[in-house]
Amino acid sequence: MKATTHTTLVGHPTDNKVFNLVSSGLTLSNESKVTCLELLQESLDLKDLLTNFASIVARIIRPFNVRFQSANGLFSLNNHEKYHFSNTYNLPLSSKCPRIGSITYQSNQPLSMAESKQLIELHELLVPNLRHALKFAELNALVFKDHLTNVGNRAYYDESLQRAIEQSSRGHQSLSLMVFDINDFKPINDQFGHLKGDKVLQQFAAILTKIIRSSDMAFRLGGDEFVLILQPGDQHSVNKISERLLVEIQHTPFLTELNFSASMGYAHWQMGEDAKVLFENADKKLYIEKANK
Repeated sequence: MKATTHTTLVGHPTDNKVFNLVSSGLTLSNESKVTCLELLQESLDLKDLLTNFASIVARIIRPFNVRFQSANGLFSLNNHEKYHFSNTYNLPLSSKCPRIGSITYQSNQPLSMAESKQLIELHELLVPNLRHALKFAELNALVFKDHLTNVGNRAYYDESLQRAIEQSSRGHQSLSLMVFDINDFKPINDQFGHLKGDKVLQQFAAILTKIIRSSDMAFRLGGDEFVLILQPGDQHSVNKISERLLVEIQHTPFLTELNFSASMGYAHWQMGEDAKVLFENADKKLYIEKANK
């Protein structure tokens, strides 16, 4: 299951414990490394770890837009600046160790040799903690995965939507929710059996996963009900998903043979709305569409 996290880094408050991390030379002192490790070991949560790391980098070197990409998904942290220079590092740097991801720094000026050296030193501190955090994320993914369709389950949906609303509220980012219900799913089960019904669910989930962006998330709430969280999301995003969905269904012979179709409802989050209201608004549109079919 892929997850995407966008976090906003707002300022870097003065903190002597952090500002004293840089030694007088080009390398970090042992004391500075210990302080860094203490901050990096505060949490096993991937988002918290990378947020702490980005904060350390900002205070030791300078602020960057930071992007970490791995098999677990994408973490993106920005400070509202538009930067023109980009440097990407594979983690870990050693060819003897398997690659666990890549980290990219965007800034308004190129990295100096001294800054690059400091980043590499910080990566050496980050990687062991990053391995633990990624493993923890994998275990969490197993808990939050719908094992039939391989998308997020109801528990993961509840957590992800709440987090998405909090992020949108803080960063004034658009957010849309799309709800899907397979039409006449019970007759498919009754006529062709549950194994074929399961394959319908798997095919539909695979299509939803295929047509969304890396920043979006797909879930199965139960039965034949699915949900997409689009972040950022607006009417244009919803329209594009709808168009892609129709095309993919038409190009999936297994589904077309069954005259497969699905109803859809959607809602755009408004400031102050909670997860329940957002879902209810999308669900109302879903049932209006089903009633008109």
